[in-house]
This record gives sequence, structure tokens and C-alpha cells, in this order.
Amino acid sequence: MSSKLCHDVIGPVGAVNNGVELLQDEGSADMRDQAIDLVSQSAGEAAARLQFFRLAFGLAGGLGSEISLRDARTLSREFMKYGKAEFDWPEEAGGVTALSKDAIKVVCNLVAIGAGALPRGGKLSVSGTADDIGWAFEFRASGPRAGLREEVTRTLLEGYNDDDLTPQNVGAQYLMALCENNGFKVSINALEEELTVLSVSSS
Repeated sequence: MSSKLCHDVIGPVGAVNNGVELLQDEGSADMRDQAIDLVSQSAGEAAARLQFFRLAFGLAGGLGSEISLRDARTLSREFMKYGKAEFDWPEEAGGVTALSKDAIKVVCNLVAIGAGALPRGGKLSVSGTADDIGWAFEFRASGPRAGLREEVTRTLLEGYNDDDLTPQNVGAQYLMALCENNGFKVSINALEEELTVLSVSSS
């Protein structure tokens, strides 16, 4: 997991470093504005990823035993803003309902898996409902060459197995461990050319 998180943040952090080096180079005065833009955008991307990962994979200790879907939606939007894919999670999909930390982690992990299913861009749409009885969400990834890695697909179908843990499927393994511990149900609804649809429900 640590390897995955480091891999996912090294890009924007490295870009910040490059921008700072340009600012320190007196011979690059004409590139100062570009360097400032690079630092600003890359720092924003790094912060967005770290805040999203804290919610998806961390303890999020300061947020209480339950977390509002509004917080998950906001951090997911910020996370997706810097990627190639368009992201649509409307306010009415879950509203401001508060769910358990593990439920929020599952939803955020499926956002990350959906984003990973769009290597060349496209659109990731989240729909669903949440109330006092239960909750259910669908994640629809559509775009050129949309699809899941084979090991991710296998994990989603077969469940958590620490013997099969790899850097490529660690997010899916973590997701399925959370689901098995809480009785949540994950399904692959479609796995077609240019379309991947995943869903999760509280039971």
C-alpha cells in the first residue's frame, strides 16, 4: 500500500521540485510565470491526492465515526480534477447522508478503481442512494480502452486473498477486505469494450 501511495504522489511532488528549481535559476527569469504555474498546479494536485488517499485508505481520525457523503464527493471531485477523465457525481447521489468510515472508504476506493479503468480519459459517473435503511452506488467508467487490470478483476470477483497481493491490486484487495469485514457487496455489472460498470451496496 505504501508503495502504491508513493507512486501516486511522486509525479506532482516531483513537478513541484522542478518548478522550484526553475524559480531558483537566475538564468530562467523569462520562465518565472510558467514555473509559478507549475508549482501551484502540482502542489494542488499533490494536496488533492493526499487528502483523498487519507479518506480512502487512512484513519481520517478527526472526522468522527461517520463521514458525510458530501465530504467524500468533494474530495473525489478534487482528486479527479487533475486526471484525464471527466467526473460526474451529482449532489443528489447520496446527498449529505453520513455513512460509516468503512463505507466511505469503499466508495472512495471504487472512485479510484473507476479512474484507473480510464487510462486514456473518458467519463466516470457515480450514481446512487443512501438513507437510514441502506445505501447503494454505481460507478460507470466509459471511454477509449476502458477496462480493469486482470488482477483487479480477479480480486473483485474472488474477494480478498493476501497470497495474491500485488502492487497492482492492493487497492482492490483493501476494498474487498473492507467489504468482507462489513458485509458490503461489490459487483461487476459490465466489463465491455470502452465500458466498465461497478456497483456496491450495504447488503
